[in-house]
Amino acid sequence: MSAKKKKPAKHEELEAVKKELPPEKPEAELLKEQLAEQKNKLLRSLADFDNYKKRMALDKEQFVQFANEGIITELLPIVDGFGRAMDAANKMNAGEEMTKGLALIKKQLEDVLKKHGVLEIEALNKPYDANIHEAIMQKEHNGPEGVIIEEMQKGYTLHGRVIRPSMVIVSKK
Repeated sequence: MSAKKKKPAKHEELEAVKKELPPEKPEAELLKEQLAEQKNKLLRSLADFDNYKKRMALDKEQFVQFANEGIITELLPIVDGFGRAMDAANKMNAGEEMTKGLALIKKQLEDVLKKHGVLEIEALNKPYDANIHEAIMQKEHNGPEGVIIEEMQKGYTLHGRVIRPSMVIVSKK
């Protein structure tokens, strides 16, 4: 008899445990949940892949735009040299033909650089901006403070990115 009494007690314990557990869902409902979860994973993966493609296209575009940066920065001192040569030719009263020739070569070189996205940074009489200008000195000046009064070396941008800042002298009071 004692064996019979133990069985109902275990049965009651099992029933109590079953009541504490969440009710089991039908198999079809479980499959629907798994399908929805897999669908969400797939959609996230597709979105990640689409973002990856866009990022790679942008990286490729930027690579193409800035691939020539090294050679362009090496050409900038040549442009500066032509400017100094023209100034020297004017001071020495060199022939008009020589001055025109230097100006023409400089213009051609500047046009090629512009064609490839290189632009001069405007500096003279502009407010000093540390992002595009490099102040090498400050001079007392009658005008407002923080304005560029002399440009020692021209600065350039390539597709909006500074590749050489302008070296400038800034006014102070």
